[in-house]
Amino acid sequence: MTLPIFMTMFGYMLVSSFTPGPGNILALNTTLKGGLKNSRFLLVGIGAGYFVVQYICTGAVLLLDAVLEGAMVYVKYIGAAYLVWLAVHIFLSKMDSQSQGGKSGFVSGFLMQLVNVKIYFYCTTLLSVYIVPNFNSWIFVLLMGLFVIFVGCTATLSWAVAGAKLQKFYFEHFKLCNTVMALFLLWCAVSMIWS
Repeated sequence: MTLPIFMTMFGYMLVSSFTPGPGNILALNTTLKGGLKNSRFLLVGIGAGYFVVQYICTGAVLLLDAVLEGAMVYVKYIGAAYLVWLAVHIFLSKMDSQSQGGKSGFVSGFLMQLVNVKIYFYCTTLLSVYIVPNFNSWIFVLLMGLFVIFVGCTATLSWAVAGAKLQKFYFEHFKLCNTVMALFLLWCAVSMIWS
């Protein structure tokens, strides 16, 4: 891989990983409510889900390119429905003692990533445009997958830290914050259907 191709790929990775998406918004929302300590299992679940999705996409691009496109149609609708459910849940949530100290677990983060169509499209595009055409070895493709996961998890962690730092603001403007986050999730769902 040449340096210009790597820089273009890295720019794509940064923009795709750090822009709002379901995993990033869930991490932000959870740490807003419960802080980093109470959100650690959710964040590990998001990372583990990212790992699984990355290698599902790797296998699909390398072995089942024809099947991947057909499968993505179904995953897209399942993911969009889940995002709408999550947006409604966030919008309707009430400020109480449970929400201030609430925890989200590993399974929530993991399942979020399994239906997060944004990372399926992101990983598939990254693999098919940048990684597979420029690396002749499966080992390099798998190692690049670890780098992709690292960048994605770093992005999610930065959203989580932002959530922890904004807790005071969140509790003062609970309904406004939840409305904005719910709208972002609805926007993600709509953009997935029409992409």
